[in-house]
Amino acid sequence: MSMATLPPPVIEALIRRERVALVGRLLRGLVHNLSGGLQMVRLPLDLMELQAARGGETDLSQKLGAIQQGVMRLAHELETLANYSAALQRTSAETLDPAEVAAQQLELWRANMFFKHEAELDKDLPQGREKVTVAYADLALAFNQLMANALESLQAAGRRKLAVRLASQGDRVALAVSDDGPGPQPQVAESMFEPFVTDKGPEHDGLGLFLARAALAPWQGDVTWQPGQPCTFSLSLPRAQ
Repeated sequence: MSMATLPPPVIEALIRRERVALVGRLLRGLVHNLSGGLQMVRLPLDLMELQAARGGETDLSQKLGAIQQGVMRLAHELETLANYSAALQRTSAETLDPAEVAAQQLELWRANMFFKHEAELDKDLPQGREKVTVAYADLALAFNQLMANALESLQAAGRRKLAVRLASQGDRVALAVSDDGPGPQPQVAESMFEPFVTDKGPEHDGLGLFLARAALAPWQGDVTWQPGQPCTFSLSLPRAQ
């Protein structure tokens, strides 16, 4: 089953579903971060309440500073979620800096505990050099699919090295995501960009790479795999005129 055999409305529906699913995956980490912010606010308030109940003096300056830090952390996480939700609505053509979009998405991946605490990121994203014409939501979806694949591969293999790089390829611009995981198994390598093809077990629907390609197809974009080590997937788009 190839992309051409699926009706366009089905592909569009799958892409819309995947945008929401990506928010859900990142939301788990955001909820964790929000909980940390709440703890930063709640602990000094609880101490102030306890001291007041005992009739003791309260050092407000120190505790108010801790509360302020907690409020700022909460505000940052809520702003992150709001910005990502707004980005999902950007489905019309824009002239974008792919390095800037990738950097913004990497900031969102801070909510992923493995990415935040264990992955060793090598980032080469010089901004202001290249422009492409694409919908923000489609570029973000394709990049995030490659990120999700790489991080899952690293976790399963017990490895940590991850690289994200911007590259020029003639009249095209590429974002490459590399990891030192094992890469796709030989039996799926030739068909892994087809829908419902996966080597990750029954809990995966095998749509990630297919949808990454489908999201970029209207913009003459593509997603490719480079065999060998490190395992590298790249998305590419024509350079904007």
